[in-house]
Amino acid sequence: MNAQVISPTDSDWQKCLDTIPHDFYHLPGYLELEAQRHHGNPEAVIVRDGEQVFFLPYIIRDCHQTLELDRLGSDPIYDIISPYGYPGMLVNPAGQNPTFIANCLNTIYERWQEKNICSVFLRLHPIINSYIDPTTSNPDRFLIRERGDVVICDLTDDAEEIWKQMRASHRTKINKLRRAGFIANMEKVNEYLDIFIDIYLETMSRVNANAAYFFTRSYFEKFCEALGEGLYICVVEIDGEAAAASLVTEYNGIVQYHLGGTKTKFLPQSPTTIMFDRVIRWGQQRGNKYLNLGGGLGGSRDSLYHFKSGFSDRVASFMTMQSIVNQDLYDRLTHARAETLNKKISEFENTSFFPLYRSC
Repeated sequence: MNAQVISPTDSDWQKCLDTIPHDFYHLPGYLELEAQRHHGNPEAVIVRDGEQVFFLPYIIRDCHQTLELDRLGSDPIYDIISPYGYPGMLVNPAGQNPTFIANCLNTIYERWQEKNICSVFLRLHPIINSYIDPTTSNPDRFLIRERGDVVICDLTDDAEEIWKQMRASHRTKINKLRRAGFIANMEKVNEYLDIFIDIYLETMSRVNANAAYFFTRSYFEKFCEALGEGLYICVVEIDGEAAAASLVTEYNGIVQYHLGGTKTKFLPQSPTTIMFDRVIRWGQQRGNKYLNLGGGLGGSRDSLYHFKSGFSDRVASFMTMQSIVNQDLYDRLTHARAETLNKKISEFENTSFFPLYRSC
């Protein structure tokens, strides 16, 4: 078994992706962009054993810098996270067996122990990593948890069958929007990026979203550059005015509704309904296999999840993988963070957030 740690500028990164079906979350440009946002360094590890190949991208953060904890001493302490979204691990068909995957994770874990890695939190891909069985996880090293469901549309179904599977109220709403003059189209990103950003930021402000969701224009520009031809904007318009817009990605047969929003004045008409219908039809016409609409906030079955589930009764499990690689460092960070915030450790431990020292 051979393990190799690489950076996004290493040619082996793209060479590996060329041999394994992947999503945009695994692209080197996307990892670089997300690493900048998280003030970390992007890496990936490739493990090979004969014909079996394992690939895992992630971001390493310096806890001294991102947590501003002076009392930790001079020795560096790091933690690892996934980029935003559903990246997970890539394993070629020959390696998709529990033994090989467990051996890869153990090998990586031992390397991380040598690098002063404190904790690891990774998001798995609900489609690409669907073969992962959370009951087979090794909680002493890696705990795999099911965080909720995401709604998946099977684009290989007949178009009429997909339409019939939609919730009746959604079909009624779509027809009503069409009669009212709303039109949904897939557009070139450079022509509608400003419109999308304005609608998206208006939406985030309206729902009082976490600051992490207020991406800058520079971030969106670099995001477009990283994804290239795999990125589109779906825009809903009426009488020449944009009512809703979303970023839609397309990679290796997987379409993703990434980010989106609706102008406040058009909320009563629910233009997102006709937008999702357009993305489904577009994705199917282009020969894709799946559309991931995502789930509710924080994986919950809230009103957002209920809305999305009206387009398909198929769901996939969103899983995360977490690990405390060094318990002593983890405890030191948690206590130092609690002191900084003038809180008791028990207040941290009442949350399910991981890692605890980043919960506030």
